Amino acid sequence: VADFTAALLDKGSASLTREQVQDRLDQLKTEMAFHAAPGRVDVSIGSRREHLADAIRLAADLLRHPAFPADALDEVRRQALTAIESQRKEPEALAENALGRIGNPYPRGDARHVRSFDEMVEDVGAVSLEKIRDFHQRFYGARVGQFGAAGDIDVPALQQALRAGFGDWQAGAPFTRVPQPLLPGKGQTLTLATPDKQNADLRARLPMAITENDADYPALTMANHLLGSGGSSRLWKRIREQEGLSYSVYSGISWNAFEPNSIWSAGAIFAPQNRAKVETGLREELAKALKDGFSTQELDEGRSGLLSFRRLSRAQDDTLATALANNLYLDRSFEVSARVDAALAALTPAQVNAALRKYLKPESIDMVFAGDFQP
Repeated sequence: VADFTAALLDKGSASLTREQVQDRLDQLKTEMAFHAAPGRVDVSIGSRREHLADAIRLAADLLRHPAFPADALDEVRRQALTAIESQRKEPEALAENALGRIGNPYPRGDARHVRSFDEMVEDVGAVSLEKIRDFHQRFYGARVGQFGAAGDIDVPALQQALRAGFGDWQAGAPFTRVPQPLLPGKGQTLTLATPDKQNADLRARLPMAITENDADYPALTMANHLLGSGGSSRLWKRIREQEGLSYSVYSGISWNAFEPNSIWSAGAIFAPQNRAKVETGLREELAKALKDGFSTQELDEGRSGLLSFRRLSRAQDDTLATALANNLYLDRSFEVSARVDAALAALTPAQVNAALRKYLKPESIDMVFAGDFQP
């Protein structure tokens, strides 16, 4: 219901039809999107200085007074069902879904429950306009929220538009963040059949008992960068460049700012006949990194690339606006980013290697392979 509510927000308001909304966006030369996530709705707006305040007013009207037309619900439902049926056949979607369901203890109806594709179809079919309107009335409001903007901005006009659009909107139930406690990895390996698919997919996952506020955050960030997210990472060099086994290969960490539950993940897209070699390459590179560690030269090269990436990302208006809003939510400033940059610049190989050995536990990594694997 939360997903459908967000998907229907730009389909008209009490005063505007869906066609008039689109005409208004075209007039304002503005792009606007709504997205739901557990416990929140996100709004992204790309506009110009002279139109941004009017775009904010339009967003406020759509958020506060959505029309939820029946024909739009039918359209969104059809699109959702088509997407689900398509995902059932795709190695990437099957592997990701199966990986999320390994060891997931949450019951149906809990926001943390990972649904099967059949459950998704059932839920989509059960959505009604009555449920959507009830959800909007119960949960939507600006009592708690964060806003960030970056670029060429008329700040007084923007502030006035925000106050007018959201200042008195105190509706909605009190906000409570959904907790995400650590669920240790099981060390399971699953294989899923996707007949007649040219490519196969690997997804790996390991929950780590660390938050992005911990002292080990910079060192573990760097360790993962050298292992699988940098342009010259171990996994890329071994699996993609040297052995030519994979079209893409990566690792990354989804950081948790609250509970010690940050998720390390890895993945690869490859030809099905290369499955065993891809798994061997991944496991051997993890073992080698843990045993021998990273060299000073690797660290120096990786540090330069990672710091450049962080600085470049903060120069992009959309990334910066998102970071400003996120910092408000976390009650922090960019001083935290500056401290992390300084810590990254000062890291030693011993610190990076120690962090990797402390948190990366290959025996607890869950892996899912999906593809047309012939016997």
